[in-house]
Amino acid sequence: MKASHGVTLLLFAAFLSARADREAPNRPVVRASEYGTTYVKSVPQDYYGQEGTTRHYFVEAEEDVLLAEYDWYSGEVYIGGSGETTIVRFGPWHRGREPMEDHLAIGIYRNGATVAEYSTLDMLKMGSGISESVSHYEVLRERRGFRWMGSNSFVFEVAGVSGKVFSFDLETGDVLTD
Repeated sequence: MKASHGVTLLLFAAFLSARADREAPNRPVVRASEYGTTYVKSVPQDYYGQEGTTRHYFVEAEEDVLLAEYDWYSGEVYIGGSGETTIVRFGPWHRGREPMEDHLAIGIYRNGATVAEYSTLDMLKMGSGISESVSHYEVLRERRGFRWMGSNSFVFEVAGVSGKVFSFDLETGDVLTD
């Protein structure tokens, strides 16, 4: 009887884990900068993926001013850096178990242009590590955010699954080394 009970609990736990490991559909998002002077509105084209439009606005009393427009969607965006003009986005839920060159991990953008983009494969090669679930994988564990370096210089920091911290220079997109 005890062995049967243990098997039932194990199967129930596996069922709950698989149900909890489901991709949520895309939804429009709005994110404001730290001081509220700019914001980003990202609208998806489809229920899943990165197709869509993202617009960056400067807040004015009467009518907000469009600063830049990007031809992608992200449910996870951050605004900061000097003048709150830099946008950092993260890729979507990556299906499968293997990092790929066309799976976006992190992207850095400013004034309508791409500063740098790193794939999940790029991050793995730099030592991020990988975590796999029933249906997807991750290479980044923590978004630490914008950090001031001095002299009007900022970085955006993330931690990989391995615990390694990556500091991205917002001017060049390069990963800074200690």
